[in-house]
Amino acid sequence: MRLSQASDFALRILMATGQSESPQTVDRLSTELGLAKSHVMKIVAQLGRNGYLETTRGRGGGIRLGRSPDAIRLGDVVRLIEPDLGVVACLKPEATVCAFLPRCALKGAMARASDAFLDSLNTETLATILAGTQRAALPG
Repeated sequence: MRLSQASDFALRILMATGQSESPQTVDRLSTELGLAKSHVMKIVAQLGRNGYLETTRGRGGGIRLGRSPDAIRLGDVVRLIEPDLGVVACLKPEATVCAFLPRCALKGAMARASDAFLDSLNTETLATILAGTQRAALPG
């Protein structure tokens, strides 16, 4: 299964926010993670709309976790961010033509594999990931 960069970015944004004692900013996250500011803004907005992050404008504001790290399951974040989890054409939302549809055992096997991948990610929370992660020392 191949995930988009957006899932990777979303998980890293949550990790950086979860490691910080103080509120984050889009600029700070963008710089620390080496990501384009536009990507960070889009992902922060999506995570905020879904309660993973709290965003407050103005003085004293910033970006904070919207949930306890124990309550943020990685598979749920990936499900939210990924627009298309279909690993084969017949699992994608758009209609497809296949000589084996509507009765194909491969479709079910692939759907189960995709679900198992996400279920496996859901055994990890942001808290368990943060416990085993150390931020790299910044040069300079």
